[in-house]
Amino acid sequence: MSVSPPVLELAEPPPLARELLRAAMARRPARPGEVPRLEVRVNHLTPDPRQLARYREVCGFPERGDLPLPFPQVLAAPLHLALFNRPEFPYRLLGMIHVRNLIRQYRRLPAGAALSVRVWLEGQREVRQGRELDLHTFVEQDGVRVWSAVTTMLRRLPGTGERPRDERPAGATAPALEEDPIFAHSHPAPWKVPEDTGRRYARASGDYNPIHLYGLTARPFGFPRAIAHGMWTVGRCVAELGEAAEAPALTLSSEFRRPLLLPSRVVFQTAALEAGEVAYRVRSEEGPLHVMGRLTLGT
Repeated sequence: MSVSPPVLELAEPPPLARELLRAAMARRPARPGEVPRLEVRVNHLTPDPRQLARYREVCGFPERGDLPLPFPQVLAAPLHLALFNRPEFPYRLLGMIHVRNLIRQYRRLPAGAALSVRVWLEGQREVRQGRELDLHTFVEQDGVRVWSAVTTMLRRLPGTGERPRDERPAGATAPALEEDPIFAHSHPAPWKVPEDTGRRYARASGDYNPIHLYGLTARPFGFPRAIAHGMWTVGRCVAELGEAAEAPALTLSSEFRRPLLLPSRVVFQTAALEAGEVAYRVRSEEGPLHVMGRLTLGT
């Protein structure tokens, strides 16, 4: 009977730049591998006011006394990388694709709150394109759960084919949202996404993955230009949602469809669904979708 690896407890989050370097240097097989239940935690983490200010600026959030809805994902990013860099994890981080994200906020988090954060891997499944893994994030304040997230990553594997567009794993955003006629009655908001968006978000988040920085550093990974961070796009959408995203208890689901090349001109749209629920999407001016999702009151 196998024994799960022990929980890795850290006094503070590791430097994100160091973890990115470790991930870049890792040499791991591309073949399928079993992923054990791995966990990393930090028991005392207080948001850095300077980082929070940079995050608000690049995503468009106003100055407030609490944390923007997606910001705890930024706080947890060093723990995510430390988990993926553990020797028990069978894949290289570079090349993994963020396909979906589900965030639950149970109450507002004060900007200066002392938080405990733990992350773990649990949940994996075979899909047409390879293997999906669920990365869980759990945030507490004074022993009470205040925020959680499930980040779904795809590891493409040799011999796997492309997934048909109408195929979705359980829990994915409803495919009807992509072509839903309710968006035809929305008032599209055009965005200009500058070339330096990836670098600005990297300074706010610490995520200096080369695919987000310059065309020169993105091309070795198959991109003609740098691409925006998926969580920048989500943060920008939440900021644009305004008052709808300021309730104490919220659920935010997001599905990443296509990379957002930098620079770009895109369109942001929303549509009211049932009471307390808003659909949103970001598409290029030519029509293809980049991100789609829903914001719902309550958890």
